[in-house]
Amino acid sequence: MDLEKQFYLIFILLLISPFSQAQFEGNECLDKHYTKKEAIEWMLKTYSGIYNFQKTEKIASIGAGSGVREIIYSMMADSLTIHLEDIDPVCLQPEKLSLTIRQLYQIRGQTCSAFFIPVRGSEQETGLPSRFFDKIIIENSLHEFTHSNEMLASIRGNLKKDGYLFIGELVARRKGQKHQGCRRPLFTEEALFHLLDSNGFRFVEKTVLDPKHPYDRVYRFALK
Repeated sequence: MDLEKQFYLIFILLLISPFSQAQFEGNECLDKHYTKKEAIEWMLKTYSGIYNFQKTEKIASIGAGSGVREIIYSMMADSLTIHLEDIDPVCLQPEKLSLTIRQLYQIRGQTCSAFFIPVRGSEQETGLPSRFFDKIIIENSLHEFTHSNEMLASIRGNLKKDGYLFIGELVARRKGQKHQGCRRPLFTEEALFHLLDSNGFRFVEKTVLDPKHPYDRVYRFALK
């Protein structure tokens, strides 16, 4: 199914599909943690000042997974267009995605004005349109890329000239440290900066999400 058809199917499902408690409990794509309103509010409070999404901006998330976090971020501003990219978009199928959108928005008591477009990428290409996005985010997945240089080259081509790339990563305290979940090596901050610099990005700023966890950071980069 092409992007346009997926987009309209999600839009229609959001309008006409009834919400039921049984569906809510049976949604394997929605982590129980995010069914709590306080968790959603924490996400919005923590990330609003970092991403600073503005009305009608075009956003992409690389390695979006279930799209849950991006759906929450869409509550920051009206009429965002958000492309959800992943190489294994099981939870981004229109019926599943529309269910998750409806559930999260109902939990917060808010009407959805965002447009979501799922995209199947590859390990070397995002599959996203060129020079299209105001902001692109990569959360906790850059260290999992098998072709990081190729992917960053693709992402560079997807950004508008004045766009920003946000990278959320748990950076290594020491060289060789591995992620506890996927067991892949984490970037040191120096290695992360070198990778981005060599692929045409310049560092703008970083944010520590929680002073109690100083190695969990979001970095903002612009095109050189």
